[in-house]
Amino acid sequence: MYYLPKVQKKVVPFRPIVDYTGSIGYNTSQHLADILALLVGKTEQFVKNSRHLADTLQGFQLEEDEILISHDMVSLFTNTPVTESLKIIRERLEQDSEWKSTTMLEVDDVMELLEFVLTTTYFSFRGHIYRQKFGTAMGSPVSPLVANMFMEHLEQKLLATAPTGLKPRLWKRYVDDILEVVKKGTVESLTEFLNGLDDSRSIQFTYDTETDGNSPSWIYRLCGRKMAA
Repeated sequence: MYYLPKVQKKVVPFRPIVDYTGSIGYNTSQHLADILALLVGKTEQFVKNSRHLADTLQGFQLEEDEILISHDMVSLFTNTPVTESLKIIRERLEQDSEWKSTTMLEVDDVMELLEFVLTTTYFSFRGHIYRQKFGTAMGSPVSPLVANMFMEHLEQKLLATAPTGLKPRLWKRYVDDILEVVKKGTVESLTEFLNGLDDSRSIQFTYDTETDGNSPSWIYRLCGRKMAA
């Protein structure tokens, strides 16, 4: 395992990376990632890249009582609950048959391999060998897909259960960054509601609001320029 600094953060925390390249589980993880990739990104909330986001926001207008905010997950990959994610992925595999054209594996095969890959992450650090006991490993090809599918589940749960006064009019997510349009004065209540969506309480949200009419910071990073509200 090694660390990369999150230079966009004020305190510059470190992101732990497990080097999966060449490991015994790498090829299996990559094949599983190819399968799950066909299930991800089919929601209206999904953002593929900066052009996709720009096209989505074309002509969008804020109302007088609305504000742009951004929510961010705290260490999404390493906090994604594996047991809950496996249940979600099984349901998606059973509901969507598109993935079957890419492999001869059955649902039970995919789930057995996925559980094995997600629960046997071993790595060395400073001469000692460790096993990751919770979450998914950054560095494993399948981890982004698992985290994305869990987030899709959470956001659909939000949109289905949020009180009318808290429900965002716009919700667009790029991996673990979310752009929202919400009513002014509801940010704290919405954040509290979001932090109660995950039954394991491992996924926690922080937020960033617009400043001087400019979009939250992750939009700047994604698009390379500030987008006026």
